[in-house]
Amino acid sequence: MDLVRDLLDNKVVDRNGREIGRVDSIVLEIRDGAPPRIAALEVGPAVLASRISPVFGRIVSGSEHVFGVDEGRPLRIQVGSILDITDHVKVDVAAGQTCAAAVERYLRRWVSRIPGAS
Repeated sequence: MDLVRDLLDNKVVDRNGREIGRVDSIVLEIRDGAPPRIAALEVGPAVLASRISPVFGRIVSGSEHVFGVDEGRPLRIQVGSILDITDHVKVDVAAGQTCAAAVERYLRRWVSRIPGAS
């Protein structure tokens, strides 16, 4: 399996088919005397921004902190939670119970304060 080609930037969906995000990083475990193995997949805008530039990654991470959506970020999905890899990666988690939904919850609170937005 070519990790970069087959995993990176693929859509990640939860057990119910709801999109969580995209695979932004692959975490490898380095072991003495053994080949590296995949430990987890990471999802989150700061991780994606870090691929572009470490400075940009820190800026995005700081922005998440300022807006209060940085708790539990980046979302790290352990290999044992991967159910299937096809044109997307299906994982055994619920999107609403992850930090991936933090921005959505933040925006709902913010939009609900706008008159007539309900």
